[in-house]
Amino acid sequence: MFLIPDKMITLAVGGKMLTVKQKIIPDSLRAEKDVASYVKKGQPLKPCAKLGDGTGKPRGVCVHNTPDIKVATGTNAAEQYSRATYNGNMRGVVVHYYVWKNEIWQLLRLDERGWHAADGKSRRAGRRPGQRIGGNLDTIAIEAIGPSKATEDTTALLCAWLCREFGLDPALDIWQHWDFSGKDCPLYIRPHWKQFLEAVAGYYAPAPEEILHIVKSDAETLWALAVKYLGTGARWQEIQDFNGGLDPRSLHIGMTIKIPGKEAKAK
Repeated sequence: MFLIPDKMITLAVGGKMLTVKQKIIPDSLRAEKDVASYVKKGQPLKPCAKLGDGTGKPRGVCVHNTPDIKVATGTNAAEQYSRATYNGNMRGVVVHYYVWKNEIWQLLRLDERGWHAADGKSRRAGRRPGQRIGGNLDTIAIEAIGPSKATEDTTALLCAWLCREFGLDPALDIWQHWDFSGKDCPLYIRPHWKQFLEAVAGYYAPAPEEILHIVKSDAETLWALAVKYLGTGARWQEIQDFNGGLDPRSLHIGMTIKIPGKEAKAK
């Protein structure tokens, strides 16, 4: 049986829209067999601990690559890797996101730790003064599947959104798996890592004629945003179109909405 997302969320970044299929692993889910040396039968399939010394605040994003795989008709590699995680078939690896082309599956909350960097509970010197950072302890993990340009582009967009969401710097806070373990990973992106970071930075920078609004209440609507930024609720469809035909019913807390036009300003 294929996994069914519990929730679909939409992220606006870099002039594009990303759809994320959430299937967050419950804290209560237990391994039905010995999965890894640190995940024995009956133990949780994930760390069940928060990032950043218990604060829940990520200090970076860790990018991985894993091979593309053949899948059954009706699914894709991101779903299949996610399903393998749920079934305890990933040898203890648990990441926040799997990305395949334009498919994104999220398995962990963004305030919790994963097992992905092969650095245990250790930390290394960071890029900020006095910083110590651990792959498992402090970063959000993105597993980009295969060498596809589309997968890499979606990964860059997701990195940009995470940097905006958590106040991270694309130049300082995006890490390779290699940085924590010495493994040649992300295998497909490493040979042009500089260009990848440039793509992230390009998506991270807001377009000169847009304002970014983060939804803070379930009561917010496109009509209310049009009143706030464009002066009249009658212009709500301009915001809808500027966000790729955004479904007005899909707004949720934490979502980023782009507001169009040089004239846009809070009223």
